[in-house]
Amino acid sequence: MVGVFAMRRAMGRGPLLCAGLAGALAAGPAAHAGSISILQQFQGGSEQYEATNFGGYSYPPDMAGAVGNGYVMQLVNGEVSTYTTSGAAVGAPLSLDQFWNSAGYTTGGTFDPRLTYDPVSNRWFAISDANGSGVVLAVSRTGNPTAGFTALTIPGAAGQFTDFPTLGVSGNSVTIGVNDFNVSGAYSGASLYTLPKGSLTGATPSLAGLTSFTLSNQLELAPQGVSDPAGSGTTTKVLSLAVNGVAISTVSGTGSGASLLYDTTLTGISVNNPIPPATPSGYLTFNIDSRISSTVTQVGNDIYFANNVLVGTQDEIQWGIVNATTDALLKSGFIGMAGIDLSYGSIAANANGTFVIGFNGSASGSNISDYAAVCSDVTGTCAAPQLVYAGTAGDYSEGRWGDYSVTSVDPTNPNDFWLFQEFPYDAAGSPWWGTMVTEIGTAPASPVPEPGSLLLLAAGGVGLGALRRQRRGAPA
Repeated sequence: MVGVFAMRRAMGRGPLLCAGLAGALAAGPAAHAGSISILQQFQGGSEQYEATNFGGYSYPPDMAGAVGNGYVMQLVNGEVSTYTTSGAAVGAPLSLDQFWNSAGYTTGGTFDPRLTYDPVSNRWFAISDANGSGVVLAVSRTGNPTAGFTALTIPGAAGQFTDFPTLGVSGNSVTIGVNDFNVSGAYSGASLYTLPKGSLTGATPSLAGLTSFTLSNQLELAPQGVSDPAGSGTTTKVLSLAVNGVAISTVSGTGSGASLLYDTTLTGISVNNPIPPATPSGYLTFNIDSRISSTVTQVGNDIYFANNVLVGTQDEIQWGIVNATTDALLKSGFIGMAGIDLSYGSIAANANGTFVIGFNGSASGSNISDYAAVCSDVTGTCAAPQLVYAGTAGDYSEGRWGDYSVTSVDPTNPNDFWLFQEFPYDAAGSPWWGTMVTEIGTAPASPVPEPGSLLLLAAGGVGLGALRRQRRGAPA
């Protein structure tokens, strides 16, 4: 077992960037060529808004986002916002704790949110860590996320501090994973919770059929239940970071009769931990390990994942496609940019053979900015990454960047994808984090292969680092 230390923080609150930020974002979206076009782009939550409206602010944002039924919803540490797909705000932003209070969870101390929209049930599912003592889960009452949610609490393992919850929604089940830490702060394994989706989407949502599993040995860190809302079976795949690769397990059945079985470990996948990425002011002082930090998604019989790894002396995004029946690694590759460190990749795919990966990139000579690459699962290649939004600040004094981004397919047009990403900006002489929500269109033509995208991945050792959290009050 690899030891990991974690320290949490409490948060500030709130979204929608305040008017003073408009000047800082004057650069706007970059010009694009090739297979990506910007269809919608608007500002999401920010530190500055939280400080101005909620009396404190949080970092990193650890953002979650989803799109469905004509709405765009964003949860970050400290704030929650809802928009139309044209970027118009729907209602006033809430702090993250206010959102959970309105759903019926009043204890507070929520962080690390995740969110997904399920087109089959026309419901939104959200989770947050419940102050390290478990997970709070909520389901929307209708397909309108502003019509309210109902919250339910899943207690964590006895004597354990829960961290980094993950969320997967399939055709028949909801799967939640957490990392566990003992009282001394050492990583002690992970827990997995599964329950029938029907228990949450009925007239009275409940945890009926909730089953929990303790993961150890092969299943090392950050278990991610695969999201496949269109799936019709009663099995759910689970991917997690193991010492020597990516571990795959299967949850069979739903409800109290569900079982968990370890399948295999993909040892041809790199698990080399990334290094702190370069920035104009030096380096971010913390970077997450090579865990799969964002949603693992399934389309048809293909499972898509992405993680952040060190390749040579530079951080790159690794991606892989796994056969859901045989657990075989079908295709894999790296996305890299000369002289630029890449961080926190997220992936989504459509049924037409296109998948998109969103991520941050930075270097000593360029600000932290938002990028995306369009790939083909037919050819197993990715087009050259394209700039989605340029960060407008060269310095980011927090030293701590968000732990995941979100990439999602548009439910009404599968050739369009939505990106939820973080960027830095300066306002009133201070560097802040902001978030950008972007809808992109992808061309149906096959992308130009990126050099090296078909290279087989070398396995590597992993020393599992954990999340450090900070707390800071509002500026004077």
